[in-house]
Amino acid sequence: MIAVSVHERVMVFSRYIGQLVVVNSLLSNDRNVIGSLQGVRNNALLIEIKGVNRWVPLSDDILLNDIKLLLKPLKKLTQKIIDTANSLPVQSFIIPYYQQLGFDMPVFIAPGSNHNCKYVHELGLADYRTFDEIEQETQHQHTAIAH
Repeated sequence: MIAVSVHERVMVFSRYIGQLVVVNSLLSNDRNVIGSLQGVRNNALLIEIKGVNRWVPLSDDILLNDIKLLLKPLKKLTQKIIDTANSLPVQSFIIPYYQQLGFDMPVFIAPGSNHNCKYVHELGLADYRTFDEIEQETQHQHTAIAH
């Protein structure tokens, strides 16, 4: 994973408000907790988990939670989605449209940033598993622990 500052993480996450995230707490046994990204501020992400909004802090000094967006790789674009994107009135709407649909897109952080042109997944901020795959994995882990 590439070291991404809090400021850079907030920039990336802000483009995906409304998307699902998976949270793994590094302080407790909370693993594969699924929530919805509701907002950002300079040092935290607002994540709705089971109907409750929680500010999850971010720090450059210590990693408290591993938070990843649940995104789809571009190879899952369908012709219908591509046709819709190409019919948008302004070409610059295409990337936000794909982001709104949950597709992983190359990021722009700042001129000269070594993170520019990398996909969110390459920065370690996205997971390509689906909600169902994570739920299934979590159920399997709970079953294995019970036996």
